[in-house]
Amino acid sequence: MNSILASFTNGSLPSIWQSTSREINKRIKHAIEVRSSERMHKEHITPLTLVFKDALIEDKFSQIRDEMFNSNMVCSFIVLLFLMASQAFMPVPRQFPAVLQFSVFLLAYMMLLLVSLAEEFKRTPAVLQNICCWFHENNSARNLLTLTAILINFALASSDMVWCLLSMTDETDMMEKMKIGFDSFHHLHLPRGKTGAQSPLPIFVLSGVVAMVTCAVFLRLNSLLKLAVLLFVVTLYSYAIHLAFVTLARHDTLQRSNYVRRKGISILLMVMFTVAVFYNGRQVRRNFWNNKTQASVLHIAVSSALQWEATARLDFLWRLQAQQEVEDMRELREHNESLLHNILPVHVAQHFLERNKNDQELYSQSYDEVGVMFASVAGFNEYFEQKEIKHEGVDCLRLLNEIIAGFDELLEESYFHCVEKIKTIGSCYMAASGLAPNKQASMEEWNHLSELVLFALAMQETLKETNRLSAQNFKLRVGIAHGPVVAGVIGATKPQYDIWGATVNLASRMDTTGVSGRIQVPEATRKVLSEWGFALELRGEIFIKGVSECQGKVRTYFISTMRSKQEGVGKYGRLVGRPSGRLTLAEVVFGLVQARHKEKIRETNSNFGLIPCKLKC
Repeated sequence: MNSILASFTNGSLPSIWQSTSREINKRIKHAIEVRSSERMHKEHITPLTLVFKDALIEDKFSQIRDEMFNSNMVCSFIVLLFLMASQAFMPVPRQFPAVLQFSVFLLAYMMLLLVSLAEEFKRTPAVLQNICCWFHENNSARNLLTLTAILINFALASSDMVWCLLSMTDETDMMEKMKIGFDSFHHLHLPRGKTGAQSPLPIFVLSGVVAMVTCAVFLRLNSLLKLAVLLFVVTLYSYAIHLAFVTLARHDTLQRSNYVRRKGISILLMVMFTVAVFYNGRQVRRNFWNNKTQASVLHIAVSSALQWEATARLDFLWRLQAQQEVEDMRELREHNESLLHNILPVHVAQHFLERNKNDQELYSQSYDEVGVMFASVAGFNEYFEQKEIKHEGVDCLRLLNEIIAGFDELLEESYFHCVEKIKTIGSCYMAASGLAPNKQASMEEWNHLSELVLFALAMQETLKETNRLSAQNFKLRVGIAHGPVVAGVIGATKPQYDIWGATVNLASRMDTTGVSGRIQVPEATRKVLSEWGFALELRGEIFIKGVSECQGKVRTYFISTMRSKQEGVGKYGRLVGRPSGRLTLAEVVFGLVQARHKEKIRETNSNFGLIPCKLKC
């Protein structure tokens, strides 16, 4: 018994500890083997697109709220301020349009920050907070804000190049009209003391590279979408660089080859940084970046990111698996508890579930006020013998099962919450009342005994219904007694809850010496039931084995009817449908089989069973 119950209390006896330890070590070894990022990535994530192979998981992942989106927006705003500061040191031909441009970009970004950070401030209007919440919980809307922030930074980074091209165009037109030589143009265009090789165009490339950092800042942005944005803006930016270098080279023939070389290096640098930012979001293996030139660019991208999309997706898989394992363990525990409740009374099962794992003491309890009932289906044994001769014994067992199951269903009624089934012996049904200590202390004295009598009356009504459906004429013979008993759990491999004492023997004799269709009780029980409104009729004094030898014959009574609570028999005598309550043994076993099947699926699929997927965001 201890070894069985120890499994429900997370404890184990020394005899089974070694086997349990080996099983745990085996599971740990298997978990270490399969729980690697590479294997998880290969089994559940598409390598190219970094999307989950299971559409349901991908949908759940897209619904997760991005807790770092606010900080990402703030970092992107810092990048914008850095771009503004770097461009403020560059001369522009038209001051007012440049200031207006900075103001527009700054105002647009402030609106983005207001929409994304409204939840952080309690005094903001409720409408604005609702809009902010919608953007945070809607992946498409959040991507729209992200793309807007990225495009604003790229637009600001490329604006200085536009002003430079306009400046060079204006100066070229002016010099052509005034027929000024190229040297004069070169002197006007370049900063004081600079040469063509030291033109401000490398600063344009730096601005573009810094703007690319914005893509790396937004960690939850899909890598393919990030790549598409990078390719789009880099193409436009590279084309602008090409126009700028062509304009310079057209007016400086001596440095043309140098301009062409610098243009190629600038475009190559933009492409390299695009690749770096893209793979920064995918978290490729470290040994991918062995090239020293690329490594220096990667360092800039990596330093701007705290985590990558691949890491986020793998982390999501682990969280999902952990949640499913917790759910499976909860279901398995519920099935185990249901199985235990089908074997033992609820209060006894709770005792073993809550006790210390080192506590191996057997359960036993003494009670002073307990009602005991034995109810036998009279004539069923003779009926079975007749059917067995005709090789119809299985049909008899099926009928007996229907009868006993009908009695068990009565126990699910809240009115009979004090009645506990003890066991069945053939066609004899044994039950008791008043065994739960907390109920016995909180209820009125001997109230449970009246419930036990009502339960016996309800059993008679249930048997009548079974007789009607099976065309039989069985009657129930019931014996009830009350008094002190001792209850406990016996058995090691097949635990059995039972009760012992003179009260149990007397109740059993009330059944065996009773009359079919009647409920027989002794004198002491008659006095208690009379106070609860039951009408009893005297049967007489009869010989009771085990009692009459010492005390003489016992006066017994039959319960005829109930005065004040007669309506209770009709109300609880017959049930329609299956009531809600504890599961049947078949349902419990079926649930355990399902739990074991899920565990096998998880072991087959590298301990990651996704059926069903239940994610709580």
